[in-house]
Amino acid sequence: MTTDLSFRSIASERVAAYAVTLLTIGFWLVIATFPNFFLFNPFETADPVFRVEQIFSTSAWVVFGIFPMIFAWLKTINGKSTRTLFQVSVGLWPLAVLVIQVTLAVRGFGFYKYLASYPILAFGDIIVPLFLLTTSKVLFPDRVQAD
Repeated sequence: MTTDLSFRSIASERVAAYAVTLLTIGFWLVIATFPNFFLFNPFETADPVFRVEQIFSTSAWVVFGIFPMIFAWLKTINGKSTRTLFQVSVGLWPLAVLVIQVTLAVRGFGFYKYLASYPILAFGDIIVPLFLLTTSKVLFPDRVQAD
Protein backbone atom coordinates (compact mmCIF):
# COMPACT_ATOMS: atom_id res chain seq x y z
CA MET A 1 0.00 0.00 0.00
CA THR A 2 1.14 3.50 -0.77
CA THR A 3 -0.13 6.90 0.17
CA ASP A 4 -0.58 9.85 -2.14
CA LEU A 5 2.32 12.18 -1.36
CA SER A 6 1.87 14.60 -4.25
CA PHE A 7 2.29 18.33 -3.73
CA ARG A 8 -1.46 18.73 -4.22
CA SER A 9 -2.19 16.21 -1.45
CA ILE A 10 0.30 17.79 0.95
CA ALA A 11 -1.07 21.27 0.23
CA SER A 12 -4.68 20.18 0.80
CA GLU A 13 -3.72 18.53 4.10
CA ARG A 14 -2.03 21.74 5.20
CA VAL A 15 -5.07 23.83 4.24
CA ALA A 16 -7.28 21.37 6.16
CA ALA A 17 -5.00 21.68 9.21
CA TYR A 18 -5.29 25.47 9.03
CA ALA A 19 -9.08 25.11 8.78
CA VAL A 20 -9.09 22.88 11.87
CA THR A 21 -7.00 25.50 13.68
CA LEU A 22 -9.37 28.34 12.75
CA LEU A 23 -12.42 26.32 13.80
CA THR A 24 -10.73 25.45 17.09
CA ILE A 25 -10.05 29.13 17.72
CA GLY A 26 -13.71 29.84 16.89
CA PHE A 27 -14.79 27.19 19.39
CA TRP A 28 -12.63 28.79 22.10
CA LEU A 29 -14.13 32.19 21.27
CA VAL A 30 -17.62 30.75 21.83
CA ILE A 31 -16.43 29.38 25.19
CA ALA A 32 -15.00 32.81 26.07
CA THR A 33 -18.30 34.45 25.09
CA PHE A 34 -20.43 32.08 27.20
CA PRO A 35 -18.22 31.00 30.11
CA ASN A 36 -21.22 30.08 32.30
CA PHE A 37 -22.19 27.36 29.83
CA PHE A 38 -18.75 25.78 29.92
CA LEU A 39 -16.87 26.76 33.08
CA PHE A 40 -18.60 25.34 36.13
CA ASN A 41 -18.11 22.68 38.76
CA PRO A 42 -20.10 19.61 37.67
CA PHE A 43 -19.74 18.12 41.16
CA GLU A 44 -22.08 20.81 42.50
CA THR A 45 -24.98 19.32 40.54
CA ALA A 46 -27.47 17.59 42.85
CA ASP A 47 -28.82 15.11 40.27
CA PRO A 48 -26.34 12.19 40.01
CA VAL A 49 -27.25 11.36 36.39
CA PHE A 50 -26.83 14.93 35.27
CA ARG A 51 -23.60 15.20 37.30
CA VAL A 52 -22.05 12.29 35.39
CA GLU A 53 -23.21 13.78 32.10
CA GLN A 54 -21.72 17.15 32.99
CA ILE A 55 -18.39 15.56 33.97
CA PHE A 56 -18.39 13.79 30.59
CA SER A 57 -19.38 17.02 28.84
CA THR A 58 -16.68 19.07 30.56
CA SER A 59 -14.02 16.50 29.70
CA ALA A 60 -15.31 16.26 26.13
CA TRP A 61 -15.21 19.98 25.35
CA VAL A 62 -11.67 20.24 26.71
CA VAL A 63 -10.59 17.31 24.51
CA PHE A 64 -12.53 18.79 21.57
CA GLY A 65 -10.93 22.19 22.04
CA ILE A 66 -7.35 20.89 22.06
CA PHE A 67 -6.72 17.53 20.45
CA PRO A 68 -8.26 17.74 16.94
CA MET A 69 -5.87 20.60 16.15
CA ILE A 70 -2.90 18.66 17.55
CA PHE A 71 -3.81 15.51 15.60
CA ALA A 72 -4.37 17.50 12.39
CA TRP A 73 -0.94 19.12 12.60
CA LEU A 74 0.79 15.88 13.61
CA LYS A 75 -0.46 14.32 10.40
CA THR A 76 0.58 17.37 8.37
CA ILE A 77 4.05 17.61 9.93
CA ASN A 78 5.18 14.01 10.20
CA GLY A 79 2.84 12.20 7.77
CA LYS A 80 1.66 9.61 10.28
CA SER A 81 -2.06 9.08 10.41
CA THR A 82 -3.87 9.99 13.60
CA ARG A 83 -7.28 9.51 11.96
CA THR A 84 -8.86 7.44 14.73
CA LEU A 85 -7.61 9.73 17.48
CA PHE A 86 -8.76 12.78 15.51
CA GLN A 87 -12.24 11.35 14.94
CA VAL A 88 -12.64 10.25 18.57
CA SER A 89 -11.53 13.66 19.87
CA VAL A 90 -13.97 15.34 17.48
CA GLY A 91 -16.85 12.99 18.29
CA LEU A 92 -16.75 13.16 22.09
CA TRP A 93 -18.14 16.69 22.39
CA PRO A 94 -21.21 16.31 20.14
CA LEU A 95 -21.87 12.92 21.78
CA ALA A 96 -21.79 14.53 25.24
CA VAL A 97 -24.13 17.31 24.09
CA LEU A 98 -26.48 14.76 22.52
CA VAL A 99 -26.59 12.63 25.68
CA ILE A 100 -27.44 15.68 27.81
CA GLN A 101 -30.08 16.81 25.33
CA VAL A 102 -31.72 13.37 25.25
CA THR A 103 -31.81 13.33 29.05
CA LEU A 104 -33.37 16.80 29.10
CA ALA A 105 -35.91 15.80 26.44
CA VAL A 106 -36.88 12.67 28.38
CA ARG A 107 -37.38 14.86 31.45
CA GLY A 108 -39.59 17.24 29.45
CA PHE A 109 -37.21 20.18 29.05
CA GLY A 110 -36.93 20.17 25.25
CA PHE A 111 -34.41 18.87 22.77
CA TYR A 112 -31.74 21.44 21.82
CA LYS A 113 -34.10 24.14 23.10
CA TYR A 114 -31.21 26.37 24.20
CA LEU A 115 -30.30 26.99 20.55
CA ALA A 116 -33.40 29.16 20.13
CA SER A 117 -32.09 31.53 22.82
CA TYR A 118 -28.39 31.22 21.96
CA PRO A 119 -28.05 30.27 18.28
CA ILE A 120 -24.27 30.95 18.29
CA LEU A 121 -23.88 27.82 20.42
CA ALA A 122 -24.89 25.81 17.34
CA PHE A 123 -21.50 26.80 15.93
CA GLY A 124 -19.62 24.83 18.59
CA ASP A 125 -22.20 22.11 19.19
CA ILE A 126 -23.16 21.21 15.62
CA ILE A 127 -21.35 23.11 12.84
CA VAL A 128 -17.72 22.75 14.00
CA PRO A 129 -17.98 19.00 14.75
CA LEU A 130 -19.62 18.30 11.38
CA PHE A 131 -17.03 20.36 9.55
CA LEU A 132 -14.16 18.68 11.41
CA LEU A 133 -15.47 15.22 10.61
CA THR A 134 -15.80 16.25 6.96
CA THR A 135 -12.28 17.69 7.03
CA SER A 136 -10.92 14.35 8.21
CA LYS A 137 -11.44 13.04 4.65
CA VAL A 138 -8.91 15.60 3.39
CA LEU A 139 -6.53 15.25 6.33
CA PHE A 140 -6.55 11.47 6.25
CA PRO A 141 -7.19 10.33 2.68
CA ASP A 142 -7.89 6.65 2.15
CA ARG A 143 -4.85 4.67 1.19
CA VAL A 144 -4.57 3.72 -2.44
CA GLN A 145 -3.28 0.31 -3.40
CA ALA A 146 -0.73 0.13 -6.19
CA ASP A 147 -1.59 -2.36 -8.94
